[in-house]
This record gives sequence, C-alpha cells and structure tokens, in this order.
Amino acid sequence: MAGCLTLSALSTVQADALLDQGKQIYTQGVAGAPACLACHGAQGEGSAAANFPYLAGQGAVYLQEQLQALADGSRQNAIMKPIASALSVPQRQAVAAYVASLPHPWDPARVADQAQTYPDVKDAGAWLANRGDWSKQVPACTQCHAAGGIGVGEDFPAIAGLSKAYIVEQFKLWRQGQRASGPGELMGDIAKRLDDTQIDAVATYFAGLPQAAAPATGAKQ
Repeated sequence: MAGCLTLSALSTVQADALLDQGKQIYTQGVAGAPACLACHGAQGEGSAAANFPYLAGQGAVYLQEQLQALADGSRQNAIMKPIASALSVPQRQAVAAYVASLPHPWDPARVADQAQTYPDVKDAGAWLANRGDWSKQVPACTQCHAAGGIGVGEDFPAIAGLSKAYIVEQFKLWRQGQRASGPGELMGDIAKRLDDTQIDAVATYFAGLPQAAAPATGAKQ
C-alpha cells in the first residue's frame, strides 16, 4: 500500500526516531487525536470489556492500512474516523511502528500449540477455525491467520484473544460493506457465506484461545 513504511527500510537511527515519535503519539496524543492508550491500554493490550481491541504486536503495515481506511471511510467507525483523520501519513507510520513493536498480550507460541489439538466436530467454532466449511466454500481461518489465529505477515492480523463482541462486529461490517474486505476480497465473501450461528461460534473460539492456553495457576512456564 502506498505510504506504508516498515522499520526494516530504515537505518537504526531513523528507526529509533520513528519509534520515539510513535510512542509520544500513542501515550500523549496530538492535536485532534487523543492518546491511544486511553482506549487501547498502556501496552496496547486493549480492553475486551469496552470492546477496544488489542493492537500490540500487530503488523505495522496492517495498522497503517487500517488507520488509512478509518480516515477515508472504507472502514467505518465513528470513534476512530476523526482520530485517524487527524493524523498525518508520517504520524500514522510512526504510531503503527511503535504499536507493532510492543509485545503481544499473550504468548503466540503457547496459543499456537494449544490450537494444534484436532478439533472435536461438536465444537463448531474450533472446527470452522481449523477445518473450514467447504459446503459453503469457506476455508479454515487458520489457512490465512495461522494456527491459533496468531497472525501471518502484514496482511493477516492476529485474531486470537480479540473479544467475541469485537470479532462478531467485524463480520457484520464486512457483510454490510462497511469495512474493506482485505486481500482478494476474502473477508467480505466469507462473512456473507457464514450464518450468524457460525460467526458466533468461531468468535467464541478465537476469543477464548489465550485463556485456554494460559498455564494453570502455580504451573511452571
């Protein structure tokens, strides 16, 4: 996407300066855009209860693309549109780079390992996430988002641990054409093929994965 920037394209000095700028925007805000941490947490961990997704560890290019989409209206969100619109392209690049550098709010390796168990056919969400529904030409979510929904590259974000309400909301936006469908228009098509019960099930599965993968209290990690 035009205007996207990654740290790998910069010198160490330039990368450090970009991260410092991004941290300032994230923690203090700029004119027209309040501090991101007010909703998304000090470490980008989000707030499931308030339906604010975690951002930490998501790809920098993906985050830049979402800010652009929120600003131009191809992804509709009444709260985020004025904030994204207030940020210049360089400011979006900076805050995206900073957020991408923050650690995931859960352990990706542990979540991926937890998800390797072959899903019980009775668990509709796990089955759909890991095997898809080929009667509707719907591939497994993990074919793009990796085992456990931990994300792949810059185009396919982590979805494990997002709140059930947030995941369901995104499917509704894709169905209604209020969020860009992503690479190959995949998510718009998939959202229209799945029924509400399937969406609810797969959202429940991914929302609960980090907790399911967490070590028991007192267990060695």
